[in-house]
Amino acid sequence: MQKQSRFLTELIGVGIGGAIGGSVRYLLGLVPIIGAMPVMTMLINWVGTFLLASLGAYLAKRESRLQPWQTFIGTGVIGGFTTFSTMILQVNQQALISLTTAMIYVVLTIGGGLIMVKIGQKFGRKVSEVRS
Repeated sequence: MQKQSRFLTELIGVGIGGAIGGSVRYLLGLVPIIGAMPVMTMLINWVGTFLLASLGAYLAKRESRLQPWQTFIGTGVIGGFTTFSTMILQVNQQALISLTTAMIYVVLTIGGGLIMVKIGQKFGRKVSEVRS
């Protein structure tokens, strides 16, 4: 019974978190596009990657009682905030206009994301050490 209750709590948390993250992404999507590249989606994915890596590194040193927060924030809020599918559609749209711009967008998005993982992990570990 406790396992079922925990599952339902996490499921509701993911749903609420996804609504929050998706709403923030939607609002940021209303910012006017500057230039030919969909910069806002790239920035959203970079920030989301940084936050998810930070959260993972921080929680790696914490007790399992924080697991519901990981699913709420990680799967819910950050999962709702980031948007791989939108990025892929935008790459396709860019490729129809300029293959070069599309490839630059892919390289910047993925390269920046990998950099954000490293920075986020380092940040999460530092925060975890300070809070210990």
